[in-house]
Amino acid sequence: MRFSLQDVKRQVRRRADGLAVTLHFLRAGELRAEIARLVAYYERHAGQSRQSFVQDEASQLVGDYRLASCLLATLSMWYVWQAPAWDQALSAAEETTRLALDEAGLRSPVPLRLALFDYVNAEYTGFLETHTRQTALATFATRYGLGIEQLETLLALDSEAATVLTRVPLTAPEADEVAGLYNQWVFEAVLFNSSEVRFTIDCSAFLEAQRVATGAGEALTGLGAVIKRLCFLAHKLGVYYDLAYEEVALAGSPTTLLHLTLYGPQEMTGSPQQYGQRLARLCRLLLGYGARSGAGNSQSKRQASASLSKALRQAEASVHLFQQTYHFSMDASLLALLPIVEQERGSTSTVARVAQAAGGSGTYDSGIEQSFAEAFAALERAQGSDGWRLEREPEPLLLPLAPGESRAGIVIPDFALTRGPRRVYVEILGFWTPAYRERKLQKLQQLRGKADLVLALPVEARPTFAALAEDYPLIEYRDQLSASDVLRIMQARYDDFAQRLAGLDVERARATVREASFVPERACYKLLGCYRRAELTRAAARVLVDAEIEYRAGIGLYLLPWLKHLRHSFVEWVEAQNCAESPLAFIIQEAKERWPELARSDDATVEALLALWPEIEIRRASIFEATLLVPALRAVAAEDEQSHRGEEWSEASAPMPRKAARERRVASKKRVSQETSQQNLWE
Repeated sequence: MRFSLQDVKRQVRRRADGLAVTLHFLRAGELRAEIARLVAYYERHAGQSRQSFVQDEASQLVGDYRLASCLLATLSMWYVWQAPAWDQALSAAEETTRLALDEAGLRSPVPLRLALFDYVNAEYTGFLETHTRQTALATFATRYGLGIEQLETLLALDSEAATVLTRVPLTAPEADEVAGLYNQWVFEAVLFNSSEVRFTIDCSAFLEAQRVATGAGEALTGLGAVIKRLCFLAHKLGVYYDLAYEEVALAGSPTTLLHLTLYGPQEMTGSPQQYGQRLARLCRLLLGYGARSGAGNSQSKRQASASLSKALRQAEASVHLFQQTYHFSMDASLLALLPIVEQERGSTSTVARVAQAAGGSGTYDSGIEQSFAEAFAALERAQGSDGWRLEREPEPLLLPLAPGESRAGIVIPDFALTRGPRRVYVEILGFWTPAYRERKLQKLQQLRGKADLVLALPVEARPTFAALAEDYPLIEYRDQLSASDVLRIMQARYDDFAQRLAGLDVERARATVREASFVPERACYKLLGCYRRAELTRAAARVLVDAEIEYRAGIGLYLLPWLKHLRHSFVEWVEAQNCAESPLAFIIQEAKERWPELARSDDATVEALLALWPEIEIRRASIFEATLLVPALRAVAAEDEQSHRGEEWSEASAPMPRKAARERRVASKKRVSQETSQQNLWE
């Protein structure tokens, strides 16, 4: 059970820019003896009921009521109050008593209370007077072989007063462990009530810390590398953020300071407890103690953490308490008081635990982004994305410095679409708080003319961002963003087919067709620089040469002599099989092996090619079953069958003696018996 910020001992002081709050963290050695006595008090009462545990006595061991209340809440991670088990409460009862309760279906206090309620309703009209209570309870208890005290104990077995103090781990906690967890919960209580946390990061020092942590030979360079790392951490932990940068001179040399703002539960929607935990863990990672140290390299990890903390020039949170806003500073002295990851209970990795708590959302900010990315990836696999490739979290866009401002903003689009030299960014706008909308609108106005950007926004946000329609293409969505809608905007806004068609190397394309004899349609897209079938038809028209090269939709470019030769050889081969009907899949597979030009084609292309020839017929019983028919062979088979039937008919119709004719007429009258035989088939 965590404690709230109101329960924490604190001091408030006034400074030039407002109120500042200082919370009471347990320093090294502080209250360790008192905590040890408090743990010993818990150990003495382990296994005893709550009635024997006096909270005031435990608080007196600490000496400060507010600190004691928080420490008691901290010890709930080791000690819990549990109701005694039903079987354990009946362990001293006789076997007949346990059997009687089991036969009556009384295996917990709830059905036992219901049975007593029914008994009182039936025997005492629902009310027990004081002088009859003991008699009624004794009579009811006798039914199951219980005494009155046993009955009263079982009836209240699940009450709070009957709970027993139980230690969850095998060993009692050390005083330093309790103090470390107390400091961690105080730190998280601050962030649970914060609207934003601001970090000022020295990019050069941050990259050096990353080099030490990863063991790389050379440090990464550039502002983009720092932003990528910070964005990865924020997305992995599910925390919303904002970025700005500033060029300053430190120690006589120019450097870049990155201003990272993490928004807290007071600014975002959702559960403050859940979101605050994610925010606290990200802050601890940035402060440097969140890197998990392992065996054999704990010293290097601690050095990397120390270097990372040195990269932070400033860390401060805006905390809200009693309708007031306070500044809370986070510095190296606070970092030293927080526990390392191994002391965090039930965890192997901060990032893994928080990602699991976020519901496995991965690096996507919302389900809208995830569904859009998955739908677009499906279109890419099916060659239906018009040549556009989707990239998640592209490079950041640096905004120009506004007049009178010392910091410039940074925009990190959600996606980037790339096709050839063209790169278009996609930003999916949420609609959370007025402050968010104002910040987003201001950044997008500063980005005008700096990059190609497509904005996707909810329908209800249209009035807010309507002023941007002249500068950016807008796509509205309700429940999810349609990938097809985005592609339509891309086609309408960024269609460059005229330039691609003008730059088409016709002679090279013709030479390729002459060399290969056949270029399937899928390969034609790359050869002619096209992304849509309509574009392919127009581009192929420039490559065609009379009586030499031809193009057909669904097939591709081919030489007419090659097609004529293929038709002749294929028909000969099929007819040589002497099979009028064959599975189409088998024929296509055999054709790809016999004619290498068809090996690069998919089955649909080969089927479209075969459908051109009248000597071949393709019949489909369903979309999964197709048959190739050879009409010539079918005609021969039909003639043979007709000839065979003619011979049978001539034999049957030859002149016969009159008597035989009468016998045949008699035989024809026996159809009634055939109907009887038919009836027997149904029996």
